[in-house]
Amino acid sequence: MEPAEDYYEILQVHYLAEPEVIEAAYKKLAQKYHPDLNKSVGAVAAMKKINVAHDVLSDPIKRRDYDTRRQQYTKSSQNAPAGQPKPTIDPYHIEFKNVRPGEVKRASFTVFNTGGQYSKINISNPDTWLKVVAWHSLASTDELPLKVDIEAQGKDSNQRYSDVICISLDNVQARVNVILTTRMRLEFRDNRWHEMSYDNLRDWVKTPENKAKLDAGEELPGKYFRYRFNLRTRKYQVRLRYKYKSKLYETP
Repeated sequence: MEPAEDYYEILQVHYLAEPEVIEAAYKKLAQKYHPDLNKSVGAVAAMKKINVAHDVLSDPIKRRDYDTRRQQYTKSSQNAPAGQPKPTIDPYHIEFKNVRPGEVKRASFTVFNTGGQYSKINISNPDTWLKVVAWHSLASTDELPLKVDIEAQGKDSNQRYSDVICISLDNVQARVNVILTTRMRLEFRDNRWHEMSYDNLRDWVKTPENKAKLDAGEELPGKYFRYRFNLRTRKYQVRLRYKYKSKLYETP
């Protein structure tokens, strides 16, 4: 019997995904569709489906029973005429945050075929700030599943890089979105106040080579700060953007 819903598709994860991957996918979708955060007409219905899928896939026993029914349906449908191949990517979105300029980040994704037979695999390689460096089969009898290794490197500070890697099985294509953002570098020394986001402030505070012991105070995500280099004290100062008399965070 066909399962009522494809819970893996609802949570946008592969059917072999680890529990932590399922949990992370659920939290990401909940932030997007929760009625308290999303006032669109379809948000309530979408959130209900997401909750049901999470309830089943987060419970080992429920997931095992669901996988059994899903597998039985898949086998029963194999007698149908072979259709087009369907490349499936896990994960299909890779993001590197707050990377030091020049630092090389590495990750990998896996290519599966959840459709009909294929004769040719093609993987594009941007070969810019983003590169495909290696791939190897995870099976002994077929090219797929195929693990693909990538490297990403942003050279400039406070930048956002974005690109895609296209995977084709014959003429059917899937895409992996890759994003890299580099951390902000405190470089102005003209005594004027310059813009700084909370994320950049928090990241700069944690930068090991900086060795600065700033106290960022209470959590203020979404707020904006300003920083300057005090020519008199020869130290950097940070304050809230719209509060001139707010507490100054100063480097030692």
